[in-house]
Amino acid sequence: MKHKVSTQNQYEHRLLKVIDYIYEHADKELDVNTLAAVACMSTYHFHRIYREYAGETINLTVRRMRMLKAATYLIRSDLSQQQIAKQVCYGSVEAFNRAFRKHYGETPQQYRQSRVDAQPNVTVLYPKSKKEYQTMYSVKQQPINSLSLIGISHQGDYMKIGQAFEKLSLMAGKAQLIDQQTRYFGIYFDDPDTVAQDKLRSMACISVDAALLPEDHQFEQITIPQGNTVSILFKGDYAELEKPYNWLYGEWLPQSQFELADFPPFEEYLNDLKDTAPQELLTRITFLVKP
Repeated sequence: MKHKVSTQNQYEHRLLKVIDYIYEHADKELDVNTLAAVACMSTYHFHRIYREYAGETINLTVRRMRMLKAATYLIRSDLSQQQIAKQVCYGSVEAFNRAFRKHYGETPQQYRQSRVDAQPNVTVLYPKSKKEYQTMYSVKQQPINSLSLIGISHQGDYMKIGQAFEKLSLMAGKAQLIDQQTRYFGIYFDDPDTVAQDKLRSMACISVDAALLPEDHQFEQITIPQGNTVSILFKGDYAELEKPYNWLYGEWLPQSQFELADFPPFEEYLNDLKDTAPQELLTRITFLVKP
């Protein structure tokens, strides 16, 4: 039995290295020979081992990661489509456009144009910010019970926390800690506009019954405390999640009667990006507030 557990841990460790490698080398060729070598596995067996552990083929994982990175560039940079195509390892703009449209249902140009804010205007409440919010969101107020989570810490760009989620899902799945009731959360400790990107702290988490954790588990543990909350249900791609945050902090909160509690905001991901179109993704963004 110890030998079997040791072998499983070896496989997990190797596949976690593959996930890291894909995120860090999205602009490089990621063929099966390269990734199998990263995993120190035979190319004859790597595909099947990865599929069984991750629940999808390695090609699908690579494509998802590249498309998310491309969407982030389209929204958060002024790089040309040719430059973005190169950053996600497409040999031509045409090939990149076809892949992006297949994944998102719209061209990169349509995706960028439909998500660019209008020219900023002076607002009544915040003349110094010169920012006008184009979208309003429905805010829900409700109490929550405390919730025990396990997770993996991530440092760096929040848009790359998927790297930690991929690893968490693989590790927790093999430890039989994931079932139909498992909930997925991201906790974000820093303001991305004031903290250097490489210093941003976040945590990829799942809900778990702490009593079921094995003694030798390698997960971090954190508890979302019981309390009152306000939240926004956001529908759309993860690359667009900054918009509801900015609206709540900049427009809704100053006009509300609420004061935020001393706990970081957290997101709950209500569907699975592996089988959900990006524009259909649902994310509940929640803030604890003082009584």
